[in-house]
Amino acid sequence: MSLEPPRVRSRTRVAVVTGFAVLLLALAVVLPARDGGVEEVRRPESAVPEVPSAPVVAPRAPEVREARAASAPIPANVSGEALSAALNEERVVLASSTFIERLEMNRPWACAGGQVSLAGRVGGAPESGALSRWVWPGREAAAELHPGARLQWRAPAEPGTYFVRFQVCKDLGGRRVGVLAEELLRIEVRDCDDDGAAREEGQLRVDIIQRANGAFLFRAVSAESESLSGHAWDFGDGSTAFTSGPEVTHAYDTRALDVRTFTVRLLAGRGEGAALSATAFVSVRGQPPSDEPLPATLALSRARADAEEWRSEVSVEVPEPGVVTWERVERSMIHWNDQVDAYTLPWREVITVEAETGRGGLRGFVTVRPSELAVTVKRVVDVLHGRDEAGKAVSLSWASFKREAAPMAPSVEARLPLK
Repeated sequence: MSLEPPRVRSRTRVAVVTGFAVLLLALAVVLPARDGGVEEVRRPESAVPEVPSAPVVAPRAPEVREARAASAPIPANVSGEALSAALNEERVVLASSTFIERLEMNRPWACAGGQVSLAGRVGGAPESGALSRWVWPGREAAAELHPGARLQWRAPAEPGTYFVRFQVCKDLGGRRVGVLAEELLRIEVRDCDDDGAAREEGQLRVDIIQRANGAFLFRAVSAESESLSGHAWDFGDGSTAFTSGPEVTHAYDTRALDVRTFTVRLLAGRGEGAALSATAFVSVRGQPPSDEPLPATLALSRARADAEEWRSEVSVEVPEPGVVTWERVERSMIHWNDQVDAYTLPWREVITVEAETGRGGLRGFVTVRPSELAVTVKRVVDVLHGRDEAGKAVSLSWASFKREAAPMAPSVEARLPLK
């Protein structure tokens, strides 16, 4: 895409790449075991070059970056116009300073019929009402759509080259959808068998356990764990670490009120052969500092409406003289293994408003459908996002569903046939 990123971001990217290259060199040295101790690697402040203020980016029409797509012909059905027509939308290209910083995959290819994790990072000045989404040609429908910056994309059963489009859009009313920025991602789908690529895919992965808001435990999992000599971690926020053991903890800054996605990269050294690599994504929600007054408050009462639905009564108050405009709700499905699936919807599709009390205040209810309550889900968390009159981000969160205990596997006696 001809859209040039801001100069500051390109300098920052060079600094991160340079720091990660130092970790690569560290993997060449076999360190003695230190009981899984963690050595934080942080660049001295004196070594960080002074970065000038970011230039003002003038609004412009979005251009499609065909990153990772230049080596293969691009089918006509993945163009923005074709996908809009398939979704029965009227496509409107809007001038904006919003741009796609980059698209990430947790591995460079996918197995036929398998899944791959995708994440998009958006830059530029925040746009009120802007939503991220993924769209691609469908197998049963003309096109498929998934809201939010993250996507668990299921690959088709047939190997080949496929394309998924990431967009930042605005709802303009009716069938009109405004496009602020977009980028096309190419995905190679391979025919994996038990003895080939599928085994390569399972060589190294990163398991994530969230211990608190912004605080995570990362664990390297590999069949070769005993022969790994060290682990170099890049947490995606400028911090890195090197560990001799497979686990590391890291806490992200939560002072910003928006939801941010970070790419976690791992390189693990081996006694023989090339280093193994793995990628994972985490999302962090900001929290306001405790000494600042809250721009809005929420009261919640949760009750199970019937055997098929969970219902939560919500009441939002905005103290005078503040005014808040609500934009979206991010719903997170938290599983018993601490993995999280998240997606984003317009807020009125999640909250049924019974009364508006002014300045952004409201009374209503939220429901969780049975289709969202797989047995692996222990909690459903909703986060309502908006902005105040000054454009500052505002968010409220609550648990719309909570399972008291993990489902138990049937006992041996229960599975024995009756005599």
